[in-house]
Amino acid sequence: MTTTKTCTECKETYPATLEYFYHHPLGKGSLRSNCKTCTRKSQMNYLNNMTPEARYQMKRAEQQRNRHVYRQATRKQVALKRGVLHEDWTEKQLIDTYGSDCYICNKPIDFDAPKKGIGSDYSFWPDHMTPTSRGGANTLDNVRPCHRKCNQDKYTMTYEEYIAKKESE
Repeated sequence: MTTTKTCTECKETYPATLEYFYHHPLGKGSLRSNCKTCTRKSQMNYLNNMTPEARYQMKRAEQQRNRHVYRQATRKQVALKRGVLHEDWTEKQLIDTYGSDCYICNKPIDFDAPKKGIGSDYSFWPDHMTPTSRGGANTLDNVRPCHRKCNQDKYTMTYEEYIAKKESE
């Protein structure tokens, strides 16, 4: 015997199943009061009435919550665009593999430093030994932990070119 449930918005009666109603996050095994169609309409109405600034803030908040996912997706897009080899890697894997010192200057990386702005010179930035812009792969073998300042000083040079430049100065 199937139980039924009436949508509080459209007043239609449907079987009380996940096919017609979304799961209620607070209730164990309970369903939301609106049917899926009315819930989608309500969500779309909310999004369409948001100001551009509010929509931007919502997107930024989502990116902050899932920043590792966004970084990985961005790295993959850049690698595909440049036609270089790509494999998924995380910043944790990078540090576990190569340690927490900058591979260029061999000084410790400040993981509490901000990524941008004042005080960010010694923050953590992954660096490609052979840049992807010059055909280097986006793989764990080609990436090393680095300071932001060292990474930006190296620019698009390979590690060997950068060291040779520093020695000649």
